[in-house]
Amino acid sequence: MKSILTVIVLILIGHFSNAQHTTRFLEIVKDLEYVSCKIDTTYYKNGKVWWTTCWTTYEYNSENYSTRTGRMVQYYKSGQIANEYCLDNYGNIKSMKGFDRKGNKTVEYVIIEIDTNAKSLNEFFKSQDHMNFKTYNTIYKCSNKLGTYYLYKEGQRVNDKKKGVWKTYYEKGEIKKEKVY
Repeated sequence: MKSILTVIVLILIGHFSNAQHTTRFLEIVKDLEYVSCKIDTTYYKNGKVWWTTCWTTYEYNSENYSTRTGRMVQYYKSGQIANEYCLDNYGNIKSMKGFDRKGNKTVEYVIIEIDTNAKSLNEFFKSQDHMNFKTYNTIYKCSNKLGTYYLYKEGQRVNDKKKGVWKTYYEKGEIKKEKVY
């Protein structure tokens, strides 16, 4: 029973880790061969961590290509997390959270769909112009009255342009306005 459960969990993890990628995107990157992943940490002059990331290297046509993958974190000089990213296996952001210097979340977005118009891996590596992203964004604002942060705006973006219904909220959660883009 335990082995069946393990297999089911592994299948689900594989499915959901690529759920944001379109079939077209996965078809383009299928020939990349994983080579290695190296953890990289960059420091401020004061000795505190500035960035942590993993550089993953792939091989294609006897050439190596490297990109950041997995969890990538940027810190303030104080050591507080400034931004936290979850990157896919190909260097695309799957989700991002931004924090102020006190640790309050100020922004969050989740990628709903990652697609490419590239016709080949060679074209894929030349630039980012072929990439298409759909994201769901939430923006938080500090309420002096409540003494806390609250959901201020939310909505979807397609290639960084607002799309669909965007909602703006009052401090106590009531909808202030809705705008369609």
